[in-house]
Amino acid sequence: MNLHTFIRHSRLATAVLIRLHRTFSFMAGYLARLGFDSERWPVARDEGAVDRSAGAICPELAATVFSHAREGAILVDPFGRVIAVNEAFTRLTGYGQDEVQGRALNAHPMVRRLLAFYAPMKNALDFHGHWSGEIQSSHKDGREMTSRISISAVHDRYGNVQHYVALFSDMTQIKQRLQLLERDARYDALTQLPNRLLLAERMRQALGKARAHQQKVAIAFIDLDGFKALNDSYGHDWGDRVLQIVAARINATLRESDTLARLGGDEFVAGLVGLQAVEDSEPLLKRMLQAANAPILIGAQTVEIAASIGVAFFPEHGQEIDALISKADQAMYLSKKAGGNRLAFCPTRFISVNSEA
Repeated sequence: MNLHTFIRHSRLATAVLIRLHRTFSFMAGYLARLGFDSERWPVARDEGAVDRSAGAICPELAATVFSHAREGAILVDPFGRVIAVNEAFTRLTGYGQDEVQGRALNAHPMVRRLLAFYAPMKNALDFHGHWSGEIQSSHKDGREMTSRISISAVHDRYGNVQHYVALFSDMTQIKQRLQLLERDARYDALTQLPNRLLLAERMRQALGKARAHQQKVAIAFIDLDGFKALNDSYGHDWGDRVLQIVAARINATLRESDTLARLGGDEFVAGLVGLQAVEDSEPLLKRMLQAANAPILIGAQTVEIAASIGVAFFPEHGQEIDALISKADQAMYLSKKAGGNRLAFCPTRFISVNSEA
């Protein structure tokens, strides 16, 4: 399942949960008006107390929905103290009714971070009669949870609050899965470096800051010299390991604000940001070249590898990231033609590992 499909399904699932919240709020509110107590149910049906209109819901049916719903349901008095919880509450949180009954809901360890939402929640309940949102909560065993909570006020015929109904669901797995998919969409699986998408996002932000502060940004296109031949000789597993080692070595030479991304194969792009002058990039670029040039030991096999690096600068060689990458790519080919293992600056200046040419 790709990211867009998962997000669409997640939104549908969230919409379904919201509809379930509303349905259970109605049921639980109905129970609250009947004075439902989960410890005393089932009770003998009082036919005189049940509304006999065609649209009425019998207490037994409402109590069954409350008790067996897959959504966690909590009845709370006007002062925020828990009256009753259903079985799903215990299953989702690990807390039994005896551990929460009579306690203030917003002081319970399960929702200890709900206090951050208290003011907007109270305002929403006072003015609209309901509030919903996502909070960080805790299972009884200490596991962190992401929960969606919906709270509705139940009023009597005079408009006074009789009870609150809180319904919640565990969104932890959905959130974790979404985070993994988002990471997969922005990071290279082999090297764990940012991919082209994340590089573009970061560099667009960096170019915006550079425009505002009249700074320069260097875009370096890196291609390993002779990698294909070595990969064919030693195998793809070996080649993957070389890429991981080289990526880690080059990345270690960069500053925290810079970005190294893998475009694919043995092609990488580095974005060096916050430069006051073109010359400020040269020490960083030389370190990158030296890191790529260091011998690599895998098992008992030592191999020599190098890199050709082409460099373009904002704003001299382009205003947008795609144009800058293209110019840096062209400069990298000039480095290859000059023998490789060197830096090539737009338009034609070269720096080798040991000297300038």
